[in-house]
Amino acid sequence: MTTSTGTSQLALALALAQIQLNPASRAVHRDLANPGNMHRTVMNLIDRDRDNPTARRDANLLYRTERNPAGAALLVQATVPLHLDRLPDDYALTCAQRDATPVLHWITAGRTVRYRIHGNPDTCVRDPKALQKEADRRAESAVKAGKSYAEATKVRDEFLERVARNAAKRRGITLPATSDNINAWWTRTAEANGLRLELVIDSPLPRVNATRSSGRAVTLGATAFDGIATIADPDAVRAAVTNGIGKGQAYGLGLLSLAPHTR
Repeated sequence: MTTSTGTSQLALALALAQIQLNPASRAVHRDLANPGNMHRTVMNLIDRDRDNPTARRDANLLYRTERNPAGAALLVQATVPLHLDRLPDDYALTCAQRDATPVLHWITAGRTVRYRIHGNPDTCVRDPKALQKEADRRAESAVKAGKSYAEATKVRDEFLERVARNAAKRRGITLPATSDNINAWWTRTAEANGLRLELVIDSPLPRVNATRSSGRAVTLGATAFDGIATIADPDAVRAAVTNGIGKGQAYGLGLLSLAPHTR
């Protein structure tokens, strides 16, 4: 029997936890300083096979850190149970978990909602001059980070080699969106995920600098988007709420939060 996307999303249970972080906790400071550490803390909240590389995706595990009047908070969402008792000692001032499945049921065509998401806006660049400028910027950043001239030159050359490989395949290079096209990225992305935007407030976030368990460094641009939208495609919106949107989901990006909006 074939099941539609909308029906399959409605069949999932959605758990949502809100954790008010303890500013005196060393573990909290460690996690806020490196999203890779936060990722490992959040992953510990679900039952999983540690050898399964898709465990996070299989559980639709998403999270976001944000500020509120009480300080820093952590939102965690998944389609499997969340075991908050596995948080490090003294990690949370308060924590609560609720069933967020009803959100999937009130997502209907034409409903107006308030939304929030921390996203990783990007753009595909093909212009040789712009790509050369990006190569030079990366080399300069490497020098500022303490790399030697030879190491910085290697960073630039490796980037230009990737540019050449992609150009041979008639492909561009995906780079972080600039202030000129961040809203355009979110408009396209929102529409592709079933939302027709009516109001967009974008706020730049610090770059996501994380270290994977392998030791590899990860750097992602990040922007907070808040506003008002109308649901145009309920199935697409349900999928976006459940699965997340875009890149960087392992590092606190992509969790789409919705609430009813009253005009």
